[in-house]
Amino acid sequence: MMMKRAAAAGLIAAGVLTGGVVSLVEAGEADATVPRVGAHCDRAEVNSLRRTKGISVVCAHTGPRSGTRWVRTAPADPVVRYAGQSCSGRYAVAATRIGVALKCVDGRWRFGP
Repeated sequence: MMMKRAAAAGLIAAGVLTGGVVSLVEAGEADATVPRVGAHCDRAEVNSLRRTKGISVVCAHTGPRSGTRWVRTAPADPVVRYAGQSCSGRYAVAATRIGVALKCVDGRWRFGP
């Protein structure tokens, strides 16, 4: 059940894909927690990249006392990326086709904090 929920959250976060460009779901459109900076998010949404009020946010573990929360990220690359693909550094953050957040590290897109 948890795996189905996680997959659903990832698909919801992915939004609409068109020609390799990802349109992240705006706040209030998904059947998940509302992505507001600082608000709690569900564990199934961890590492989901979303948009709210024109900014990119990701659900992240923020510590043992605060749990998981929506945190602001740098502007996201509008092109769908995959882990291991090279990145130019123009964008620090991107999303996979299912809305999982990636970061540009040492010239490659990587998962993780």
